[in-house]
Amino acid sequence: MNLKEIFDEVSNQMKSDFVKAQKSLTHAGLKGDANEETVKKFLRQYLPNTLDLTTGMLVDSEGGQSRQIDIIVCDKVKTPIFYQSGETRVIPIECAYAVIEVKAFLDKTELEKSYKNMLSVKSLTKKAYFDQKGVIVNTHTLYGREWNYWPIQHFVFAFDSPNLVSVLDNLNTFQSGNEIHKRIDMLCVLEKGVIMNQRQDGMYSTLPEPGSRSVASLTLQPLLLFYALISVVLNQASMKPFNLMPYLKATIF
Repeated sequence: MNLKEIFDEVSNQMKSDFVKAQKSLTHAGLKGDANEETVKKFLRQYLPNTLDLTTGMLVDSEGGQSRQIDIIVCDKVKTPIFYQSGETRVIPIECAYAVIEVKAFLDKTELEKSYKNMLSVKSLTKKAYFDQKGVIVNTHTLYGREWNYWPIQHFVFAFDSPNLVSVLDNLNTFQSGNEIHKRIDMLCVLEKGVIMNQRQDGMYSTLPEPGSRSVASLTLQPLLLFYALISVVLNQASMKPFNLMPYLKATIF
């Protein structure tokens, strides 16, 4: 089995679907929906079937809410749906592992929108879980520290963009001074390459950590690299038992 050949074929199909949508559809919203569906189709085929993909909004037990999100990666079994209309859902932040913004062309304006969407997601509070007394609690080492819950990731997938180095420069400008876990974690441009993180030891990683820096990889296999990097993270994702009561207290009592 040759992964390069497989992902070359998948990448070409995604590009073909994108071009078809751009030519066939005139409404910007419909084009966006078609692009999101192209990425969802790819992710559904290659991510573990324990994960669900949806579109919508995330909320927390303190009344916070995110902006509209293109793709939410959440737990397939344990996620309650607070609201649903078509494929659009409102779900609790506790059940989400990652979000993905989908862009047709990632210029500076669209990148800034993604950055603001990231802040709206990563500013939400994850705390509505049951205490697991007497149970060995799994912790997660991400962003250079230990977490007793899964901190949400934010990725951007674009079909095209300006020069990837200029995208990286804009990204660094927007995120300068942000806490490590409140950044866009990784970015893939199907026609250009991947912006990821390089650790102090020279190794590449999906997520930033203390001392790492964002770098642009002008790889000929951006889709395969993107898949490999998100898989490394999402294959480790798990959630504690969700507790609805904090949400009820905020609305009823």
